[in-house]
Amino acid sequence: MMHSSLTFVQTKTPLVPRKNNPNNNRTREQLENQAFSWLQSCTTFKQMTQIHAHIIRNSIHQNNFVATKLVSFCFTSNNPSYATRVFYQVPDPNTFLWNNMIKGFVHVGSYQDALIFYFKMLNHGSKPNNFTYPFLLKACSKVLAFEEGKILHGHILKLGLNSDVYVQTSLLDLYGACGTIMAARLLFDRMSERDVVAWNAMLVGYTRSGLVEIAEQLFEQMPVRNVSSWTTMIAAYVQIENSRKALEVFQEMQNDGVKPDKLTIITVLSAISDLGSLEMGKWVHDYVKSNEVEIDTFVGTSLIDMYSKCGSITEAKNVFDRINPKAISCYNAMISGYAVHGLGEEAIKVFREAERLRIGIDDVTLIGVLSACSHSGLVDLGCMYFESMSEKYGIEPKMEHYGCLVDLLGRAGRFDEAMEIVESIEADIVLLGTLAFACRIHGNVELGEELARRMYELDPANSGLLVLKSNLFAVEGRWEEAAEVRRSMKDRGIWKKPGCSWIEVNNVVHEFVAGDDSHPCSKEIYKKLAELSEKMKRLIASKNERLKLC
Repeated sequence: MMHSSLTFVQTKTPLVPRKNNPNNNRTREQLENQAFSWLQSCTTFKQMTQIHAHIIRNSIHQNNFVATKLVSFCFTSNNPSYATRVFYQVPDPNTFLWNNMIKGFVHVGSYQDALIFYFKMLNHGSKPNNFTYPFLLKACSKVLAFEEGKILHGHILKLGLNSDVYVQTSLLDLYGACGTIMAARLLFDRMSERDVVAWNAMLVGYTRSGLVEIAEQLFEQMPVRNVSSWTTMIAAYVQIENSRKALEVFQEMQNDGVKPDKLTIITVLSAISDLGSLEMGKWVHDYVKSNEVEIDTFVGTSLIDMYSKCGSITEAKNVFDRINPKAISCYNAMISGYAVHGLGEEAIKVFREAERLRIGIDDVTLIGVLSACSHSGLVDLGCMYFESMSEKYGIEPKMEHYGCLVDLLGRAGRFDEAMEIVESIEADIVLLGTLAFACRIHGNVELGEELARRMYELDPANSGLLVLKSNLFAVEGRWEEAAEVRRSMKDRGIWKKPGCSWIEVNNVVHEFVAGDDSHPCSKEIYKKLAELSEKMKRLIASKNERLKLC
């Protein structure tokens, strides 16, 4: 890394007052203390550069203590290059300064630079300590650098730092993140001292690996649980799409007297969105307001998404209007909400507002816009936005964007144009299925069969495409062929995943799965369905009789 000269901005009223020969009256120690005091009260990067200029003029820039404070401020201001220049002005950096450089790089997400600086530290002859390794191990966890992590573990053992609880917890997090859960558990079992952070690290390791049942057991064994422990378990159930259990754990958390934080709220709102439990969503929203939880862009986006998926687009818009300032995630959630409700023109209005404010249109924004056009029949407008993606917004189309465009054209019955897109890219099974579904709607059996054949080549055991093929035959009245596909599925042991639906009654979500009789009121439900079926048959028969008389 090259040494760079520093350029400072001069202002008419500098923060640091100038005096004639300050060194004549003050010792070096006084100068260092004064510089540190100025840095403590510094609030802007520009002020910091002025103070740095004063530090250089008084030849105290080589002091480790002062340099460390400068470096910390640079990283806090997200200026790692300036921090690096400050660092290289110190001829003999101590361990504390090295650690702050490593910590700073991790803070700004420059994980590779953190590891590079560590090896430079070793080459320099500086000795790492127990504060060095937690940051390095975090860097390895973030980029899943398992081999580098093992090397660090070896260094930790050689230096005798393996008994430090913070180092051990960081190792747990690394092994859990990299999927080596057995190694993580072995390390956990050997720990002589375990705080709640260590327990949480092990818990997160299990949930990351999808071992939710083992995570449950560990959760029950925990001597102390904090908000992170509960949130991890709630997120684990959301991850395996067991949203009902996630809400049950959230209620247990409430009963245990643990106050949820923003991450908990966001996770719970995700579970509520999956279930479509509007009343529960309103309760969480009321909880947020009554406990004065800040509705920032993260919580706000989750609330918008929840209300949209629970069917209350008006409440979603109310939340959207109250968020200030809004990030692009808020606009994306609102556009997608309007899209699923078939309100394409409203979605476009929100999109144009985001455009006008120039807050950073991204690929998710365009997916929402194209989806809105598709659900609202705005074919030409959707095609225009797709064609301008690269040139106007600097976003290269991904498979999701092609899928939206194919859906747009397929719903409009423009199969020739849709097939041109399918042929121009390496279409996946989802994109092919999107067009095949449109074929079913419009009765285009010939093209539907061709798409089903291609889907079969990609995934021969996919039950969805076989059911689609059966339905295509049924649309054309080819009942024997439709039945043959169903018989073939049964003979090969391929079963369609049963349909599932929810209904919320008195703030309780009831789940119904096709062919399932596990609901406690299933007898009464099926009895009522039979009654309704008989009424419908009688009404149809009566209508047919009247038609005959006419």
